[in-house]
Amino acid sequence: MLDIDSIEPNQKWAFTDLRRGQTLYASHGYHKYPAKFIPQIVQKLLHSYSSKGDRVLDPFGGCGTTLVESRLRGRNGLSIDVNRVAILITKAKLYALEPEKLQNYNEKLLSAFGRKSVCLDQYARAHPRLQYWFRAEEYNKLQVMYRCILQEKHARIKNFHLCCFSNILKNCSIWYAKSIKPMRDEDKDIEEPVKVFSRHLKYMTRMNEQYWKLLLKKNKHVLSECKVIKGDARNLRFENGSIDLIITSPPYVTSYEYADLHQLSMLWFGYTDDLYKVKKSFVGTSTRMRVKNNVSSEIAKGTIEAFKRKQRRSLAKSVSNYYQDLEKCYKEMYRVLKPGKKLCLILGDTEFLGIKVPNTEVSMQLLESVGFKVKRIIKRQLSSKYFTHFRDKNGRFTDAAHSDKHMVYQYEYVLIAEKAQK
Repeated sequence: MLDIDSIEPNQKWAFTDLRRGQTLYASHGYHKYPAKFIPQIVQKLLHSYSSKGDRVLDPFGGCGTTLVESRLRGRNGLSIDVNRVAILITKAKLYALEPEKLQNYNEKLLSAFGRKSVCLDQYARAHPRLQYWFRAEEYNKLQVMYRCILQEKHARIKNFHLCCFSNILKNCSIWYAKSIKPMRDEDKDIEEPVKVFSRHLKYMTRMNEQYWKLLLKKNKHVLSECKVIKGDARNLRFENGSIDLIITSPPYVTSYEYADLHQLSMLWFGYTDDLYKVKKSFVGTSTRMRVKNNVSSEIAKGTIEAFKRKQRRSLAKSVSNYYQDLEKCYKEMYRVLKPGKKLCLILGDTEFLGIKVPNTEVSMQLLESVGFKVKRIIKRQLSSKYFTHFRDKNGRFTDAAHSDKHMVYQYEYVLIAEKAQK
């Protein structure tokens, strides 16, 4: 197998000249989302491997980057995700709203905020986990705002406002502002919730207008059919050979537990009252009992054994579950893809406790085991503007100021794999 470390980075895929605003154009910046790929990557892949009217699938849809780009370019996009918060964000991002009407709805909502009084006993009835993250004053104000949003009957307007509300929850909680992962900051100075919401709503409204104009200019409001579906990448509910192109990025093992990262929205919106149950539905979760390790990758097996030798059996189980789930996902992707068509995987390797986690090489072995042929490997340098590159000695993400830091996530790989012609 090719040594991917020896591959030279492709500067045409680095996009280091882009400003942050260019990667968050249109609806792409509506909601913070960890480890999302920039839309310019999807643009290049759509241009290279698809045509207008093609069915483009992202089975790990996340916050909908592939879906939005598919719509802007006249493809019929399909986004699948098991995470209900991701589904909400994607729905809000997908549909551009008529700017003048949206502004009227916004003014109506903000006016309703001002008319509603705060009920002081709401915090006492809150989910214990929300009490853990919120102070009573902010929680009560947010609950009033949330109830006002729920009064809206226009589904797409409601989704737009719920997306805005979801995005500000961490700002209005005692979640440590500089951490993606759950950490409390008891001394956090929290801004007044209505002000935070109003500021982000203004930003989203401005970007919606940009998105609306782009679609209008390209006449794409009706040219493509795009859909977001709650589902599982291990069991895609599409017919054999029905997809023209797959563009996706699997979740990163040892890096992000999306049920933890989105717990505020999940609990607030009533998507669950038990985060443990939600975690069990995610790919590669450590909460599920591990079956016999029969993953079709010798590199994966070696990584699992390395964690066992470090006496980190929980991590070994998580990594084992992850790679076995990933193989199931790749089998499904192979099944639904048309012969001769491409799967584009955006992947990153990492390191944890001094152990390399070679996701790219493992995926290459898994792809070939299910029938794919890897045709191209693109190596791209990651920008520090978008990713946290460092871990401390305990494996936690940190910033560059720590003396015990070491770098991870320097590069990202785009694997182009092809399903064999019949």
